[in-house]
Amino acid sequence: MLGVDDRLVTPATMKWVRVGLIAGIATMPMTILLYYVLGLAVDAAWQGSNLVRQWFWLLAVLVLAKAVLAWVFRTGQFRASSEAKLNVRDRIHKKVVELGPGILGKRRTGEIANIATEGVEYLDYYFSVYFVQIWVAIAIPVMLCAAIFWIDWVVGLWMLAGVPLTPLFVGSSARGFRRISARNEDVKNRNSSQYLDSIQGMTTLKMFNQEKARGREMEAGNEAQRRTTMKLLAVAQSQFIFLELGFALFSTAVAMAVALYRYSGGHVSPGEVLAVVLISLEFSRTLLLIGEFFFAGALGREVAREVREFLDEKVPVRFSAEEASKELRGTQVSIRIRNVSYTYPGADAPAVRNFSMDLNPGETVALVGRSGSGKTTVTNLLLRTLDPDSGEILFGGVPERELSLERIRRQIALVPQDPFLFYGTIAENLRVAREEASDEELFEALKGAELFDFVEACPDGLDTMVGDQGMALSAGQAQRLAIARAILKDAPIVVLDEPTSQIDVETETALHQALQRLTRGKTVLLIAHRLSTIERADRIVVMADGAVSEKGTRDELLAHGGIYAGMIRTKKELESRAEAVA
Repeated sequence: MLGVDDRLVTPATMKWVRVGLIAGIATMPMTILLYYVLGLAVDAAWQGSNLVRQWFWLLAVLVLAKAVLAWVFRTGQFRASSEAKLNVRDRIHKKVVELGPGILGKRRTGEIANIATEGVEYLDYYFSVYFVQIWVAIAIPVMLCAAIFWIDWVVGLWMLAGVPLTPLFVGSSARGFRRISARNEDVKNRNSSQYLDSIQGMTTLKMFNQEKARGREMEAGNEAQRRTTMKLLAVAQSQFIFLELGFALFSTAVAMAVALYRYSGGHVSPGEVLAVVLISLEFSRTLLLIGEFFFAGALGREVAREVREFLDEKVPVRFSAEEASKELRGTQVSIRIRNVSYTYPGADAPAVRNFSMDLNPGETVALVGRSGSGKTTVTNLLLRTLDPDSGEILFGGVPERELSLERIRRQIALVPQDPFLFYGTIAENLRVAREEASDEELFEALKGAELFDFVEACPDGLDTMVGDQGMALSAGQAQRLAIARAILKDAPIVVLDEPTSQIDVETETALHQALQRLTRGKTVLLIAHRLSTIERADRIVVMADGAVSEKGTRDELLAHGGIYAGMIRTKKELESRAEAVA
């Protein structure tokens, strides 16, 4: 409808659009009839009669009906806009979830947040002003011209002559207005992203004495936004002045002048002159309405375009509900990765090439390699935030495409190197893993992650606030909380991405004991750089340039004398130098 993407509207939206449309159009016959009856009353008074007393109830009914229809019209407009805004925000959130972490490499977080909040507010104008009123504004002039023609065809011709001028004038500036509004939206999104980055990176900015430099950048961005906003206002005000002082007043003046001229010639009565003037006022109101909904529509269309582009983002994981119908059985799940390759969009070389690896139930496999070797890509392929270009991954012998994303992720507990904690309490962050978990189960998970003593010492216990992104906790505490969350999930597959990187040596020893106890009998993929962590694995897979360079047990790799053996030699040399310096 009106060229709007069907994803932006719901059946409820269209229901209220129709309600507003019917009420808006139905208001005008009531208005015309009311003005015509008033004209007849004036003619009767001119002849010495009082029709107002006789027709009092008719006039009262018409006024009341006009008021009720106007209320229904406004209600329909704003209910339509409310339904649309809720739907669009829900769509954006679902799309973010659908795209997964990969979206952060394409779009800034602040940009997405601005579109979903301030940007969507412009859809209010789009649906409450433009979406309904465009049809009302088209229908009303036709009805008004028909009414004036019925009263006097000469006045009707004069009024009809000015109708095409308004849309022609408004349309002439449409291209420039759309260009400015698009630039304004880009500037606003960029400023919102800069503002969010500055808040999240405040510590870094201060440590490098860059807060003033960033402040100047934001001032420049705000000035650019001010200029584009003023340009929008300038165009809008020039249109408003032209329409109100030009077409609106001119149309009323023309109607009055021609009607009086026709009255002087005896072609119309005084009451008909009054009816024509009153109807012409509605005519001028409609002309102003055309300009109003044009600008509202232009702003709303720009936001709708941004939302549509975002919803059109290619999902990195292909999924078919018909194919993904199988279940994983048993508490122990194996993983088979067979000749998997993946190339990031726009990249010249694949991040992973013909990668194969097996993880047997109850086995811990360490995946190691230099930065950029492809470890993170393998992890994302395993978690199905990315789809392989070729090859396949099997969980318990079942190809991943035959399993729903929910079923796969239900089988995996992830402890990332930089865990994300939501603003809230320790209990709320733990229950992300299992919503129905009791306090006793939370405490058991905290004990397993060596965080129980800290929580017990806090005055609020499980209700201790972790702050925005866990800022109230130390890096080690935040990582141990993420480990406790994975323990609570109790999934058969555990992916540990450098789980001890933020933990001191004393705590690391205790934590390894807890992890060994809690991951017994589970399939564990360990991505680590600390050799003390790697050495605890049953097997080690070494990656280089996106492919498997070597694999085997620790002793086999040391005997082979390859990359892993070189890492061990480097470690020993560094330790020897440190001891010599000490």
